[in-house]
Amino acid sequence: MKLRLVWMGAVSVLVSADALAGRVPTKYNERYQALYAEQELFRKRPELLGCVNNAKDAVQASSNSLFNKVRFTAKSVQTAYVVDGIQQGIAYQRVVIQSEGRLRAYSFFENWEPAVITCEQPVAGDPKVTMEIDK
Repeated sequence: MKLRLVWMGAVSVLVSADALAGRVPTKYNERYQALYAEQELFRKRPELLGCVNNAKDAVQASSNSLFNKVRFTAKSVQTAYVVDGIQQGIAYQRVVIQSEGRLRAYSFFENWEPAVITCEQPVAGDPKVTMEIDK
């Protein structure tokens, strides 16, 4: 009986030590993967944050948008690029990000398509966001 209690106590200490060590399960569901990819995007490429937020705002605010939801993947971090320039005497930043967009369709299925988001952010003025299906 004492051996069983000692064994159970040792196992519970090991389990609680793993939980406190911050171990994460190796199998992630799709929603967690998308959230993790977005956090990596923010951490590794902070210059993309403005475009990401503007794209999300454009999708949520417009009923005429091609997509009704946008998500970012690990590929978004690796393939995004930023171009700085001057257009008509105004400095601007152009950001291009590959992502996935859920098509604005009325069905039971979520139709996620590869998308390209292009943001033109002038220093003075409103940003322009365009979204299209990637080919």
